Order: sequence, then C-alpha cells, then structure tokens
Amino acid sequence: MSKRTGTQLPRPAGERSEGPVVSSVWPTGTDSLTAQLNEGGYHDATGADPALMAPAIAHYAIAALTRPGGVVLDPDCGAGTTIVEALRAGRHAIGLTGQRRWWRLARANVTATKARGVFVDGMVLILDRRPGTAVAAATAGLTGRIDLLLTTLRPGPAGDLDGALERLHGLLAQYRPLLRPGGHVVITSAPQRHPVRHDLLDVPSRIAAVATAAGLAPVARCVALTATVRRGRTYTRASLAQRRAATRAERALGHPVALPAHHTALVLRADPDAADPALNQPLPAVPAPPRPPRPGRGTRPDLAAA
Repeated sequence: MSKRTGTQLPRPAGERSEGPVVSSVWPTGTDSLTAQLNEGGYHDATGADPALMAPAIAHYAIAALTRPGGVVLDPDCGAGTTIVEALRAGRHAIGLTGQRRWWRLARANVTATKARGVFVDGMVLILDRRPGTAVAAATAGLTGRIDLLLTTLRPGPAGDLDGALERLHGLLAQYRPLLRPGGHVVITSAPQRHPVRHDLLDVPSRIAAVATAAGLAPVARCVALTATVRRGRTYTRASLAQRRAATRAERALGHPVALPAHHTALVLRADPDAADPALNQPLPAVPAPPRPPRPGRGTRPDLAAA
C-alpha cells in the first residue's frame, strides 16, 4: 500500500500545471516573515498589518492555482502582499481595501514592484464609501475573468469574530460573480483563542460555512506552515503577541500550550460540482519568485506618492 503523503487538488480537464499542485500541507515556513518581506523589497511599514498574509503563503496559492497571465483579486488586501506576489509571479492583480492607510501602503508596494521590471497589470482601489465599485469592475470586463480570489480573514474591532465573518460573507457574495468557470477562492486564517476560555476556536469551519452560504463549494482544508524544522528542532516564529497569548492560556488551563506553527488555508470553487481531491500525491517543490535587487538606503517609495 502506498503511503499517503497529502491531498492534492485536481486541475480542470485539459489544463497543464504551470506550478506546484496544492497539497494538504504547504511548505511556506522556511523563512521568517521578516525575511520574506525583506527579500520581496516590501515597504518597512508592511509588517504593521495585523492580518498580513505571508508572501510565501500568497505565492504558493497563486503558483498552484493560476497560470501566468491569470488574474488575482483580493477584495480586502490590507498592505498588499497578495497583490505583490501575484505581480511577481507574472499574474495580473487587483486589490481592494476600505482603509486609506492600507491603500497607500499597498500602492507603495505595488509601485516598488513595478519599478523592478514587472510588466503585468496591478492596481489597488479604495472602496471609501463609493457605491458601485464592484459593479464598475464587472462592467470593465472582469465578470467571469478572475482566476483566483485570494484573501484572509481580517479581525473585526476588538476581536469581533462574528463581525469579521459577516463582513467576509458580504465580500464573497459580492465578488463571486467575477470568478471564471473553474476559478478558485483561497481564504487563510490565523489560529485564534477564546478570550476567556483560552481554547482554540474552530475559525476555519466557520469560514467554510460562510463561504458555502455565499455560493462557494469547499474543495480542501490545508495547513500553510509558518514554522520550519532544522536539525530536529521546530522554529515556530511566533510573534510576541502570540507568545503572550500562549502564556496566558497556559496559566488559565494549567498545562503547556503549543505556539502556533501554521495558518489554515481553505480552498473553494464557485462550481457546485467541484471534484473531490485526489490522494497519495507527493508534494512538489514551490518555485521561488525572482529575488529583487535590494534598494539602497532612502530609495523606498513614499506612501503618499504611490
């Protein structure tokens, strides 16, 4: 009997893989988040985004589920790592945000990426209470042309999970019509603990329920690693806030609590007849994006100038 090494998503009939297949475990924790941002030439303020999707996670999803020249949409892009990684992978990218702070920062990151010789289209739009942004995108010819909707669950005010899920549902329902037939949706989420009980919440299942209610069909629930193992030792790369949360949980629960070592990545499709994943497939290597030249001191773009 062959050893089961992971779950692999099938590709639509007749499509040839241009990148890695999506396995149940994504090897995205080799480098720390800081190293990923530095290598990608991101603006120094990018790490301040509390719901930032690690560039390695964004790159893996884009390389596995789209082909060069495809279109990636993030309807809640924050600091714009999903948009930048799409551009670096040779995909067109559209980012939306409702906060001017992230709009300026994402545009700065996109501008810097284009300045390094990226020749695909990328833009960041701010919703800013203007009605009809989604309609305008659709009338611009994007209905049925988005290959991948890639985003993350962003925390609501004061950690309001219900509010964050309700907002996510609205975004998915609003932008699902832009997906092409066979297009995918990937939603990532970080581990979250109950503020009083300190036990881990099953946020991915709630996201899956929200996505299903928006008309999407679940395909796979994957683990995107944020940790790596070297010489038998696990490096979790947990943030100070995560370490403090684990310490509080240990005191409340009375037993050791593991630091987070992964994010969950839910893969869905707009097609109601999405096929079941195939099993017993080895995990291929992820092609790394080209390393940009490191900018000199003082050469990073000003946020307001993007």
